[in-house]
Amino acid sequence: MSKVVSIDFGYREIKGINSDGLEIKFPTALAPYVKHPMAEGMDGVVSITKPGNEPEMYFYGQKALEETGVGFTTEKDKHLHPSHDILMLAAARKLEYESGDILVVGVPIGYADQKVTLKAHLERLYGDVSVDGGKPKRISFNNVLVFRQGIVAFYLIPELPNGTLISFDIGEHTTDVSTVKFKNGEIEPIPSKCFSLEYGYSKVIEAVQKEFQSKTGAPVSAEQARIIAEEGTAVYKLKKIDMTMEVLKAKEEIARNIVDDAMKRLGEVADFAAGFYLHGGGAEALPIKEMIPGAVVIDNPQTANARAYLLLAMSE
Repeated sequence: MSKVVSIDFGYREIKGINSDGLEIKFPTALAPYVKHPMAEGMDGVVSITKPGNEPEMYFYGQKALEETGVGFTTEKDKHLHPSHDILMLAAARKLEYESGDILVVGVPIGYADQKVTLKAHLERLYGDVSVDGGKPKRISFNNVLVFRQGIVAFYLIPELPNGTLISFDIGEHTTDVSTVKFKNGEIEPIPSKCFSLEYGYSKVIEAVQKEFQSKTGAPVSAEQARIIAEEGTAVYKLKKIDMTMEVLKAKEEIARNIVDDAMKRLGEVADFAAGFYLHGGGAEALPIKEMIPGAVVIDNPQTANARAYLLLAMSE
């Protein structure tokens, strides 16, 4: 029997779930496979074979980050990046995608023009895929649904109040703001108040990089800056560098920018909203909840889009 496979392809992490309850999550990163003693074992390795060609092997996810320290693109049209197709096939294989299954993905609200092109792109994608040393399986996507990120998360929230509701989906490079009218169990989007901001958690990483260089005189990679942002300190040349205040300041400034820009665009609608809801990776990492009194963080906010895609696809 066919199933639904839901994949939220984020700039920082790929989250997925299928209708059998299998869930995955791994960093959006890819690196060339290099055979060496530390690479023994197949975890973190994906192999793609096109008919008539030799297999192509790559490190993916956390192992790819460990090899190169390089994450994914920051470009708007991320599905055109060379790594996208390989990572999408790897995620589908890990979620036990089979021929005839339904693939469900999403695009940011502000990138709605990508819905048609992304669907067509995925329907052309295929290959014999092996992950983590498993048996290769032919994957091609014949039934693809594309939803808008952010707005779908309202369907996960039990007992919504009647009135205007606003959600913030705080991701790595974008924040999707979705506004709907909810009455008698029906969700009706307000298109003019649904938009994407070019702000996300990556702005915190950029600020930490700048502050670290100012403090030490040395540049720092984005991945190392992310560790510093999480831990607040770093050991650099055997000296402990305390970045606690700089990290706190960066998070507060980016959160304030997101809230101020969103509220400016929402206008009076925000003042009369019956509820604010936060999800995405930045929902707990940034102090946005403290800046919007009464805002609610959706359960498991990082996987909200993937779970909502699945719910909607199964209800259609």
